[in-house]
Amino acid sequence: MSSCTKEFNNLNTNPSKVTKSQATGDLQYIGGFFPDMEENIFSTVDYIYQLQQSLNADVFSGYEMSPDDGFGPNNTNYFMVSGWNAQAFDLGNQHIMNNWAQIRNLARPQDQHFVAMALILKVEGMHRITDLYGPIPYSKYGSNAFFVPYDSQQAVYTRFFAELDTAVTTLTSYVKTYPGAKPFQPFDLIYGGDYKQWLKFANTLRLRLAMRIVYADPATAQLQAEKAVADPNGLLSAVGDDAYLNMVNGLSYQNPLWNITNAYGDISMSAAMKSIIEGYNDPREAAYFLPSAYDGKFEGIRQGQNITTAVYAGFSLLNVQSTTPLEIMAASESYFLRAEGALRGWNMGGGTAQSFYTQGVTLSFQEKGVAMPAGYLADATSTAAPYVDPTNATNNVPAGNPYLNNITIAWNPAATFEQNLQRIITQKWLAIYPDGEEAWCDFRRTGYPKLFPVVVNNSGGAISTTSFVKRIPFAADEDANNPKGVATGVTALGGPDNGGTRLWWDVNPLVP
Repeated sequence: MSSCTKEFNNLNTNPSKVTKSQATGDLQYIGGFFPDMEENIFSTVDYIYQLQQSLNADVFSGYEMSPDDGFGPNNTNYFMVSGWNAQAFDLGNQHIMNNWAQIRNLARPQDQHFVAMALILKVEGMHRITDLYGPIPYSKYGSNAFFVPYDSQQAVYTRFFAELDTAVTTLTSYVKTYPGAKPFQPFDLIYGGDYKQWLKFANTLRLRLAMRIVYADPATAQLQAEKAVADPNGLLSAVGDDAYLNMVNGLSYQNPLWNITNAYGDISMSAAMKSIIEGYNDPREAAYFLPSAYDGKFEGIRQGQNITTAVYAGFSLLNVQSTTPLEIMAASESYFLRAEGALRGWNMGGGTAQSFYTQGVTLSFQEKGVAMPAGYLADATSTAAPYVDPTNATNNVPAGNPYLNNITIAWNPAATFEQNLQRIITQKWLAIYPDGEEAWCDFRRTGYPKLFPVVVNNSGGAISTTSFVKRIPFAADEDANNPKGVATGVTALGGPDNGGTRLWWDVNPLVP
């Protein structure tokens, strides 16, 4: 007993680790969780990104198709592979929700601006998860209950809007009190810690989510959309506002699409993309894709085939470099959202549907570094081109086929609401490439642009060929680890846990 000491803390402290008191000085104790959140909105790891997005939403949106002859029946032809479909769910829980919970729990009263940032990233990351699956564990995440119940998608969206309210109010106050301060800079891979840019992002995200629910809850959709536009912090509106995952603060990564399309050879241009972008004589095609090794032309692959040979391996790869940063959100999206809102008669801030549409198309060409052809916006004759598969004529989509996207570019004030909505969504689809998740949401919500149905449907009747896939099933590991929670999710879903059940917001009566 005489040899005991009172310096227990010193004796039990690892001298090689940073203590909490030391980390507090440079905010690492809380800021260190943010880079992982930002890096996993879209995973920077190629095989994870492939399962998170490339082999589901990127194909379902009509952007891309796999030429791989080794997959067998898979998501692209509606055989929903359970091992693939767990990836996005797991990613959201492990990297978005878990980091958010840590930030929330560690935050001091003076750290509420960090909590606000965590909320924005949480909403950005998790709206992508709920829009894949539907109901998800959200409000009870991190509880110590025996099982984690799923929230209905309507409840999740209600929380999204409330969380954005908190975040915008907090950051607006912080910027006013500490103008020019950038405490978030050491941890921010997207906007360099600029809270003013993050406020624009949050408002644009609110506008996106408001439009998502327009058919399920039109009153809330209009309220939230007009709130986003009226906020004095503004929206993303110029090339410099685009949100990218930048290689800063020590982050270095290879764009996952570069590996997936080049090293793996697992993704190429789709037939629908070829049909629409070439029908419009749109020079963004060369910015998005490479001429094919098959014949030197741009060649796309018809979605939903059982590919058993390497015949499509030479079709157009994606035009992406290993150093191309991942795009989180394009500023041009905000103009298409405002165009749709104005078309619906909402107050979108001093413009018309046509003016916002024109600004969106113009900005998209600038974002892609492509000169817009003279007369492009005045083209009142060009529509999607018939699709010809140079290797297999049974995949052709000839002129007159109802699945060809039969809308011109030029705005037409005399056109019907649906025709101008189709016009807006088609150009938005071209502008936000390669964000297949957002494009797939628009397709499910509006039916636009018109896409080709799968050639082969391996769903066993769970998914309608003419109604297209509506969601991906819940993660298989949840059935083992949280079966009671999954049961609440299925109940909230209101239909079978398969790819044919519509999400809460997918209720447009004109979409089959």
